[in-house]
Amino acid sequence: MVQIYRWSIRIATVVYCFYMLFVARNYHFMALNVLLGYIPLELSFHYKKVNNQLFLLLGILWLLFYPNAPYLFTDFFHLENLSIYQGMNQIFGQSLSAWFSFSLLTVGICVYGLLGMATVFTTLNECFQRNILNKKWQGFLFIMIVNVLSSLAIFVGRFDRLHSVHLLTKPIQTLQIIFFNWSVNKVLFILLFTGMQFLLLAAIFGLKGLRLVDEGEM
Repeated sequence: MVQIYRWSIRIATVVYCFYMLFVARNYHFMALNVLLGYIPLELSFHYKKVNNQLFLLLGILWLLFYPNAPYLFTDFFHLENLSIYQGMNQIFGQSLSAWFSFSLLTVGICVYGLLGMATVFTTLNECFQRNILNKKWQGFLFIMIVNVLSSLAIFVGRFDRLHSVHLLTKPIQTLQIIFFNWSVNKVLFILLFTGMQFLLLAAIFGLKGLRLVDEGEM
């Protein structure tokens, strides 16, 4: 069942990216954004197959690409370009093509944003199982660090137009922009998005808890 689940996600991702890139009239950029947001999920699929040394390597790669998952939620502002919004009078157009574009964008953001963010718990659990972490406070600190770093990455991705791949192609310049260019707005943005990510992760954790309760009642 696990392999069926994973291959279903892989096939769905290919289909979605292909459609958005070559067929959809709007939002071609979602093909790249969803693909980047999917990478941390794919990396998490391979945790059980590797030893501790390779797991640490996968973990580093996961951390580099993880911010692409919560970054997807910033793509919601592209909805304003749709013709369904007719000014500020709260009257919505009934164009089915526009609502179809709305659906495509929303599905890409929510599905891959939440699935990608859920890998925080997958990675954390693997760290505990391998005894890399063994205290609850270490788990909380891990989540905090990941959220802060991903919020920082989202800021430079959205406003400085950097992607995860730039860490590989232009590492020095990218690190300078990330860690040495600061402003009040940058700090406030990081605080805001760190809080937002905590709430989204709490929702994901809550959904997992509901599933366990349902299983216990069966």
